[in-house]
Amino acid sequence: MLLDGIRAAMVATLYPIAEITMRHSRVLVALSFVLTAASVRAQTANAAGDPISGTWTGDIGLDEESRTPITMQLRFDGSSVVAGTIAGPGQAEIKSGTFDPRTGAFKLEIDVQDDTRPRRFVFEGIAVKGMATGRVNSNNQTGTFRFTRGAAPASGAQPGGPAFPPELRLRFDEVSAWVTKAAQLVPADQYSYQPNQNVRSFGQLVAHIADSYNYYCGRPAGGQAQWTDAIEKGSPDKAAIVQKLAQSGAACATLYGGAGQAGSLIDNVAHTSLHYGNIVTYMRLLGLVPPSS
Repeated sequence: MLLDGIRAAMVATLYPIAEITMRHSRVLVALSFVLTAASVRAQTANAAGDPISGTWTGDIGLDEESRTPITMQLRFDGSSVVAGTIAGPGQAEIKSGTFDPRTGAFKLEIDVQDDTRPRRFVFEGIAVKGMATGRVNSNNQTGTFRFTRGAAPASGAQPGGPAFPPELRLRFDEVSAWVTKAAQLVPADQYSYQPNQNVRSFGQLVAHIADSYNYYCGRPAGGQAQWTDAIEKGSPDKAAIVQKLAQSGAACATLYGGAGQAGSLIDNVAHTSLHYGNIVTYMRLLGLVPPSS
């Protein structure tokens, strides 16, 4: 009887412990499943939203006479680092690469082995929606580049029209890269800078150029573009303006390699150059060096 009593007491004591352990195990298994599913969803979302990784093709020009085809294989870590290889002016691993998902700004540095010593190439520009444009520097030479990720985008060209001269694209790539770099260089707290009340603030000036891209480049693309000040009258925040400038500039860049009637694209270069002159003055007044200097 005594042994039966002891066994009954042990069962009564151990059963709740076993029940609690089993419940905890079920909770841990369920929690593990939830975390695993969330991790898979996050990885899938990151892969789907990766704006950099993949194959990029295009060309660079360090003078007005010729352009060199380029192919890049890029990998983005999802935060800020870009790695990969580049082939064109030689073949090499990317020595240093960064990308800012908020603004689309990126910078790549590579060393290509020349006959006697490595030659440094530095790419600085904007990558938005599969288009990358900007400036390239090498051995005290400065030129422009334009890359496309994956399949080449539709140019919006008019069939049968004359091809746009390469100098037109070169001029747009050059002045738009200056505007983009200036927008990045001016601090956020200076975007409200206004030399006097009769002119735009620096932020409004950059936003105005972004609005003009949508207008001038909307016309040859087959759209009935109407002028709008939506960006200029929108958020005064630097990050928002730089992002809008990158988006509208990338849409413009796809047109300059096409064909058709170039009138509005010529107007676009002239208008951008006009206001880049304003930007130079603003930056000098702020004590900053313009990117074209």
